[in-house]
Order: sequence, then C-alpha cells, then structure tokens
Amino acid sequence: MRILSSLVVLLIGVTGCAVLSQLNQAVEEIAPSRLTCASNPEFVDGNLETESEFAVNGFVRKAYQVFVQETPRRSNAHRRYMTQLEGNRRTEAIIKLDALTYVSYVEVYPASPRIPNFAMMTTTDDPPRFDVAFERVSDNQHRDIEGMKPVRFRIQREVLYLRMSADGIEDRQNSVRGENSVVEIPLKGAAIREVKFFGRQSL
Repeated sequence: MRILSSLVVLLIGVTGCAVLSQLNQAVEEIAPSRLTCASNPEFVDGNLETESEFAVNGFVRKAYQVFVQETPRRSNAHRRYMTQLEGNRRTEAIIKLDALTYVSYVEVYPASPRIPNFAMMTTTDDPPRFDVAFERVSDNQHRDIEGMKPVRFRIQREVLYLRMSADGIEDRQNSVRGENSVVEIPLKGAAIREVKFFGRQSL
C-alpha cells in the first residue's frame, strides 16, 4: 500500500512539474533582424533612440457656414462652425516577420504623448488580403495610448504580418487661416520609437 501511495505521489509530482514547466516556459524577444516595416523601418530597428511617424495624407478644414431656414412669413439665416475632413484621417503601418511565428505579445514604445484610436490586426496570409485576411487583436482595441510608457498588447497566435493603425493628430501649430475665417489644420501621424515582439521559446 505504501509503495502504491509513493507511486501516486511520484506520478502527481512529475505531472505537476511538467505542467509547471510549460506554464513557466520562457518568453523571449524576437530579434529585430527578423522584422521589417517598409513604411517605417525605425519601428523595428532595435534602437529606442530612433523614432518614426505614421504617414498621413489629409487636413481638417474649419469654417462658418450659413444655413437659411425658410418659413411662410420669413427666412432666418444661421451661422454654424463646421468641421470637414479632406483626405484620410486613418494611418497605418505593417510589420512583417521573416517566417510564421507564434507571438505571445507585442510592446509599443510611444514617442508621441498621445496616439489616438490605436488598433492592431494580424494575418498569416502571404500576401495579405486587406479586405478579409486581417484578424483583430482584441486587447485594448481602438483605444487612445496616453503617455510615453511602453504599452503591451496580447497577441497569442501565429503571425506573419501585423498591421497597426491610428488616427492622425491635428497639427494646430501649423494651421493656416484663410478668407472668411476659414482655418485649415494639417494632420500629422503619431510617432513610435519601437515595436518589440515576444514569443515563447520552443521546447
């Protein structure tokens, strides 16, 4: 009976160690040399001293517009301050791994104090089909990144391409005032110092 009990205890111990070993399996940084980003190479160059901005093509136009309301007896004119977007506010960058890789999480190192409406998507398709291929990363999806501290996003899937997107920021310091109180404000992309990928070591 003692022998049977000892065997049971030994079996539980071995099984527990195996499970614990898997749970504590080391996660290591994926080498920057395995990552490429055509639009923003500085995002994955392994150097926290460099930074790059998302490319954005657009501006915001703000102006008063007159609206006339007709009634049977008279017409009333109202002025409203209207905001109109010219171009596209959304910006994006795509990072490619050199091979299909299981990614545990990604860390983003901001260089701008605010990155508005930030989101991530991934795909294993090569080449990626932008209409259907990308799958959302649900962790902190479409949120504003505030501050300069690194932000971690859980991925927990195989990845070949990672797509990041964010809204452009109104560059009010370089706004231009035209006739009739029209103001045009250019959009600029948020800046990132580095995007680091982490994955589990293979057993």
